[in-house]
Amino acid sequence: MFKAILLGALICTSLNSYSDISAPWGLHMVALNNAETRHIKYNEVTGEAWWSKNLVWKKIEEPEPIAHSHYEFKVVSTGLSWRALRIDKLTGQAWKNSKGKWVSIKNKD
Repeated sequence: MFKAILLGALICTSLNSYSDISAPWGLHMVALNNAETRHIKYNEVTGEAWWSKNLVWKKIEEPEPIAHSHYEFKVVSTGLSWRALRIDKLTGQAWKNSKGKWVSIKNKD
């Protein structure tokens, strides 16, 4: 009986460990003032992001290649439009989405 309980506990622990593995994908949705929504999907490791238009994902273009890292994304409504921001959590480099392309936000020295 003890062996069965121990085996069950090990299986549950293994399943919980698997479910705790951080998947790299995320989604954001924002509502606009005209009753429309915008949907953004992104990869926290590669930094890639897409937005949906007419049920088709359109990639937000990269001006230059970026390294695999740990990226965080924020998406906000600005009334009739939306803005997406991305930050490399390891380096602090940040970008904003402008007309379907990532634009680097520079530090002022």
